[in-house]
Amino acid sequence: MKFSVCQSEKNLCKVTALYSCSVSVSGDSKGFIEKHFISNGIECSDSAVIKVSAIFDDSRQMTYVEESRNLTDEKYIINTVESDGYVNIVITYSGKRALYYAVCDIARRIKNKVLEAGETVDYPLFATRGYIEGFYGTPWNFLQRVEMLKLMTAHRMNTYFYAPKDDIYHRERWSELYPEKELCGLRTLVEAAEEYFADFWFCIAPGLDMCYSDEEQFEKLVCKCKQLYGIGVRKFGLLLDDIPEQLTFDADKQRFSEAVNAHAFVTNKLYDALKAIDGKIEMAMCPLQYHGRGDEYYISRIGRSIEPSIKIFWTGHNICSQELTAPEAARFIEHTYHKPLYWDNFPVNDAEMFNEMHIGYIMGRDPELYRYSSGLISNCMEFFECSKIPLLTVADYLWNPVCYDCDKSWKYALKTVVGEDWEAFSYFAEHLTVSCLKSDVSPMMVGAVVSARTHIMTGNLLQAAVTLGEYVDKVEECCELIKKHKGEKLYTELERWSDKFLIFGEIMSLCRELITSDDTSVKDTIEEKLYQFIRLPETMTDFCFRETVEYLLSLTKEVQ
Repeated sequence: MKFSVCQSEKNLCKVTALYSCSVSVSGDSKGFIEKHFISNGIECSDSAVIKVSAIFDDSRQMTYVEESRNLTDEKYIINTVESDGYVNIVITYSGKRALYYAVCDIARRIKNKVLEAGETVDYPLFATRGYIEGFYGTPWNFLQRVEMLKLMTAHRMNTYFYAPKDDIYHRERWSELYPEKELCGLRTLVEAAEEYFADFWFCIAPGLDMCYSDEEQFEKLVCKCKQLYGIGVRKFGLLLDDIPEQLTFDADKQRFSEAVNAHAFVTNKLYDALKAIDGKIEMAMCPLQYHGRGDEYYISRIGRSIEPSIKIFWTGHNICSQELTAPEAARFIEHTYHKPLYWDNFPVNDAEMFNEMHIGYIMGRDPELYRYSSGLISNCMEFFECSKIPLLTVADYLWNPVCYDCDKSWKYALKTVVGEDWEAFSYFAEHLTVSCLKSDVSPMMVGAVVSARTHIMTGNLLQAAVTLGEYVDKVEECCELIKKHKGEKLYTELERWSDKFLIFGEIMSLCRELITSDDTSVKDTIEEKLYQFIRLPETMTDFCFRETVEYLLSLTKEVQ
């Protein structure tokens, strides 16, 4: 069982100004621990009252996870004791990755100014936990990629797939080697992944124009992989998604008859070629059919035809699946002989979803999914800063899906990304939680307007104005926050949606005034603003907002 045992509240070690945000480190791992404390914004000083040391333990207790039946190097124990004015922390760890997670965990506790006396045992349930840059749109730059690696690994993700659709050397010009400038950027990324203990996967997508029976084209594919092997890549993904369903070339039609045979052939052949280079290389593939029931002809055939150790990407029942369940995963295993590696299309918002901004939390994922999958990889948005919020909730779910609390996780993500203004920001953010996972939005708004309408129906206009006013005050505070931070990275990405939210704020303020005012010009202004709001295509709020505004306008008309 996963557990966290702490002493009673009176024994909590409060990190006050006396303690400061600094630690004293001792032992064989001192240099490693100091490096990563500093990387997490914690000073190291020999005179600090928070003293940290570490013990390596590779016993069964530390290297095996009973629930998932997996070996691990990610389990750690933190023992914290307060004595004689000092806080003594001892980390027991099963591997360097576990020690890194423990240091990041302690750093967060120090920043939150509370350390819990007692013992905390922690370990992951999903073996593979990460994200994929696999969207259509402007790819992130290399500085952003390194920043995201640092943030996500500090929150215990362990995998990053490089697969931006609009990196021309990944897909459109897959057969060409990377120029030195782009290769240098990838090398930096591989080195960063190693520094932050992430598995780096390079993906290549040749399916748009590859002739699978052409030996020369296959050699180009291998040559491209060798170039990436030369900068340290040891894990490769072959992506055959979003390509024609039928074979294009006559030579392929004659040799393979149908696409599934060609795809199985090139997958196995590339796997053998990579293994000949280095037996430790790992490989994953994304099939032409990557969603459905999991028992269809193509996916069953491809699964049973390729090597058992090749991971297969799967998005679930739909491209963007509202739910991912253990029974569905079990059916996939039964028919493909592979555990699915979930390519979770959340929070991605490309294609038809471009008017949505997905900064909500992951939900609808079975708490037991870790037992029936080889892992889960979350597909990101083109919007780098905004992607951080949902990805932090994904990291939380993947580490411990059994105890995952979506609301608590989302609030933590907002606080981490937005900072001290996160509560005010949440009045805007809750309008942007709509996605394939969640259709209803804005619970704070709905609660306020429904309560106000109830008071109006009972003839209590004053209480209606007060109830609505409490919410409107918070919205106005949020609008001022948006205006104050205009031009900053996060707010620039959100500008399309925040412009609409500012109109929403004006309408809500006017509605409060309308309830107790006889000024007919207020009604005219509301109608004008509502028209502006409706015309904007960005997805925000829901039917309840418009219905309430129209209800208030109709009451005014009746009175007149």
